[in-house]
Amino acid sequence: MVLVLSELRQPKRLHKFRSLSHARAPEQEKEVNRRLGAKAVKGSGCGDEKGDGRKKGICRIETKTTSAKSFSVTREIARKIEDAAVNLGEVPALVVEFNDNGKKVMELAIIPMWALEMFMGAE
Repeated sequence: MVLVLSELRQPKRLHKFRSLSHARAPEQEKEVNRRLGAKAVKGSGCGDEKGDGRKKGICRIETKTTSAKSFSVTREIARKIEDAAVNLGEVPALVVEFNDNGKKVMELAIIPMWALEMFMGAE
């Protein structure tokens, strides 16, 4: 039996990132937090404090990045960031970055309708 090294799979523990989008995610979090004047949440929200960034009393931010042509916002994603934000009087925001081979192509911020109405001064 001949073993070809290029055909061997590398153990997952040796993979730092699964994709270019996955590799881009930490940089995206830093960029968004810097631009918005927010502070990074320790552990990126895996502890008691949820979200990837936070500007106390103003906004709670969850960031996502994808190289796919679409991104689905599930109720679970929306509720997680909204619950964390609203309980502290903050506006929840989901920032989705679409990228091509790890390079940003488009970026969208998604906020609840009540927050848009508040920003627009609607009654």
